[in-house]
Amino acid sequence: MRLKASLLALQANCPQVKPEERPEGRLLKMLRLLTAVLGAVLVLMPLAAFADDWTATQLRGQVVQLVDNQWQPLKRGMVVPDSRVVRTMKTGRVTFERGSETVDLGPDTQIQIHDKAGKKPFTTVKQYFGTVAIEADVRNVQHFGVDTPFLAAVVKGTRFTVTSGKTGSSVSVRRGHVAVEDLRNHHRVLLSVGQTATIDTATTDGDIAVSGSGKLPTVVDSK
Repeated sequence: MRLKASLLALQANCPQVKPEERPEGRLLKMLRLLTAVLGAVLVLMPLAAFADDWTATQLRGQVVQLVDNQWQPLKRGMVVPDSRVVRTMKTGRVTFERGSETVDLGPDTQIQIHDKAGKKPFTTVKQYFGTVAIEADVRNVQHFGVDTPFLAAVVKGTRFTVTSGKTGSSVSVRRGHVAVEDLRNHHRVLLSVGQTATIDTATTDGDIAVSGSGKLPTVVDSK
């Protein structure tokens, strides 16, 4: 009896350890925290890898960017934020790279690059005027497009050039296929290598005119 009473007294005087303060409780808590951190990293990784990572790798002549409504010089090595307006002057040329993808701007060209992240990321180059050459990732060619005031080109291939002026725009394909849509009449055509689609209010009356090599595709109504 005395031994039992002594054991009960000793147990009563010992500090109580909460479940979370036990070694196994602390380990479980650390595992939960690590899982939460890894989950956040996995969610953010696609966004970080996709958005705001177009870098000016080659630059020649005068190239400017619109920052706080003021034109400022763009230099080689700079990263262009999403939707930043970029313009090349008469002597300017610039190449932007993101991984294996490139956007080349010729002289007298103005664009914006819009990146939409998510499960189905999509990059749209808004081209105000000038000449833009695109080389998209051959492994993911369904996520790239170019919009001009006259037409929209969606990549179904990997290399093409878009030229836009005051009266019209044209798309020339150097590799793969590109779907071109007339933004006024919603006519559409699928171009192959060596083919060009032109929309010009002065020369084609605003309709799609297809030229180039091979069997020329038929222009269809996409409505």
